[in-house]
Amino acid sequence: MSRRASISFFSLRRILIVAQSTVTQLVRMKVFYFLAPIALLFVGIQFLDLIWYQGAETLQPEQELRMHKNICLGTMMVFSSMFGIVATALLIPGDIEDRTLYTILCKPVPRLDYLVGKLLGVMAVIFIAMVVMDVLLVATLHFRTEEKLLEATQYMKKVGYPEADLAAGRAEIAAHGPTLILQYGVIAHFLKASVIAAVALLISTFSTSTIFTIATSSMIWIIGSFQSVAREALFNDTISGGDPNMAERIMNTFVSLVFPDFKLFESITDGAVRAENVLQADMTQLGGLAAIYVGIYVVLSWFVFSDKEF
Repeated sequence: MSRRASISFFSLRRILIVAQSTVTQLVRMKVFYFLAPIALLFVGIQFLDLIWYQGAETLQPEQELRMHKNICLGTMMVFSSMFGIVATALLIPGDIEDRTLYTILCKPVPRLDYLVGKLLGVMAVIFIAMVVMDVLLVATLHFRTEEKLLEATQYMKKVGYPEADLAAGRAEIAAHGPTLILQYGVIAHFLKASVIAAVALLISTFSTSTIFTIATSSMIWIIGSFQSVAREALFNDTISGGDPNMAERIMNTFVSLVFPDFKLFESITDGAVRAENVLQADMTQLGGLAAIYVGIYVVLSWFVFSDKEF
């Protein structure tokens, strides 16, 4: 039996080695330098009186804390998603250019192991970056929340609020501070970035241009953010005058499979911003949906990549 034939189809050890190499490669590209301006933004908004609160709403600290979370989570979403696209788009062409890919595939390392390892490496770097940003978010939001609690307590005592109303007001403000629900929003962004990175991985397996990979992945990201609205407009029975026919059902399913639907991801994040109750079942569903999307795109990437000649 040849050595190639004796190689196992799927090896966690090989995948982890490729993932570790990918993390090292991305660190050498100094990708973490992008965290510096994000850290400055997170800290800087602590000392800014946001223009949204220059009117009567300055008496509503919950609104200010909500805006704080919205800005920080929005920044995390843009960074993680764009990083997932750009980093993944650069990896395979970079390995081809410096001939690392030929060395890896000749060891031999199965192409599925190579692709999964690359994606896990990108996800690991995204995870590390989001942990850093999450720590900054929690720290700055805690500072802001304590400040607003103190201001609100002093104001309500001065006006003469009853003790019960004072406690209720403090509890409402505290609910907009660092909570487990806020972490659900961060997790949703990480899962969304992982799906987007898997999309970029698929495109990079057949694309001959890094710019094309980045542009196409970004377009799919945008489409995924609005596709639920578009599908409702195209296939809603109120528009067609009745139940969707078979062709509409097939097209609806096709669109939802080709373009990832980020509606659930964004609803979890919106709930975290508004301090609404997010069920554990919703997070389980979100994790399962992300795993399905990533699995589909990885398998498609493997099919395309297995036929490429190097």
